[in-house]
Amino acid sequence: MATASLRYKHFWYYGTVAVAIVAAIFFGYHFYSERVVISPPLTAMVSRQTLEETVLASGIMQPIQKVDVGSQASGQLTRLLVKPGDAVIKGQLLGEIDSTLSNNALQDAQVALNSLLAQKRANDAQVKRSRLALQRQRGMFAQRAASRQDVESAEADMQVQLAQLASMEAQIHQQQIRVDTARTNLGFTRIQAPVSGTVLSVSTQEGQTIVSSYQIPVILQIADLNIMTVRAQIPEADITRLHLGMEACFTTLGIASQPYCSTLNALEPAPEKINNALFFNALFNVANPYGALRPDMTAQVTVVLERAENVLAIPVTALGKSLEEHRYEVRVMTPDGQTSLRTIQTGLDNTQLIEVKEGLQEGEKVLLNPDFIAPAIS
Repeated sequence: MATASLRYKHFWYYGTVAVAIVAAIFFGYHFYSERVVISPPLTAMVSRQTLEETVLASGIMQPIQKVDVGSQASGQLTRLLVKPGDAVIKGQLLGEIDSTLSNNALQDAQVALNSLLAQKRANDAQVKRSRLALQRQRGMFAQRAASRQDVESAEADMQVQLAQLASMEAQIHQQQIRVDTARTNLGFTRIQAPVSGTVLSVSTQEGQTIVSSYQIPVILQIADLNIMTVRAQIPEADITRLHLGMEACFTTLGIASQPYCSTLNALEPAPEKINNALFFNALFNVANPYGALRPDMTAQVTVVLERAENVLAIPVTALGKSLEEHRYEVRVMTPDGQTSLRTIQTGLDNTQLIEVKEGLQEGEKVLLNPDFIAPAIS
């Protein structure tokens, strides 16, 4: 009897536990199912946008004109009148080189020229005397007071004097060239601005000695910063899609919120190899009236290949199955929360948004995950 009573107690114990577990599962499921909210599918509205297909590139800014200023004269730089950042105008005096040797060379050449000019005056007098003597001999010969030999001798003497005069004139011309060269060399000791612009850098300081025997040393650099040239490095995969006149915009690291725009004016044919990849330079100019753009700044360039303004567009993620070129399936959310399959014709694609030419109306909603089908609501 004791054994049967024990079994009876175990039966009621385990039965009670089983009923409690079943009840917990039932009520828990009922409680959870009453509170589960099925999230609605992500949708996007068909709206009008301005789309652009672009090529992105990195570029470097350079002045449209940059000149290395040097001097053909040798000597000590005695005066330097400008510093980096100074604005200069064409012809302005920038510095001076010791002119002692150049000035002495000019004076020596001038003295030699003066000596030749004095000799020429003597030759002029000799020619004049020979001409008068020839005229006198010819007159006396006409009156039979002189022989033909005397006339011929006077003619020969005059020809000799004329030849000496011509030789002297040639020497004077040669010496005049030496004088002009010495004067030019003296002028080289005055360093003047060849163009108007801004002094970018100074590589020779006041007091240094300049030696221009083999090559002209660079003293400073002047650049026109009013117009900057952007050299954009275009990958070889995109260069064939570019042509002159395309719109190009860029921003800099310091002025990321203010784009500068212009049009391409040059496509260099020779490539540059960077890490075994080929890049081609596309050039365009941009005005820099306030000097915010500076040489060697990095530019993030965007070249506009194609633009579509005020067109219907949807996110690219809304596209479903591709039927053929520029035709896709999309799922449209109806006002009652159901979805319907629609075929659309697309146009310009900027990798984020895509133009819709046919199949959708402005204001309709499309599913961003076309494979999602909204559940029926009971």
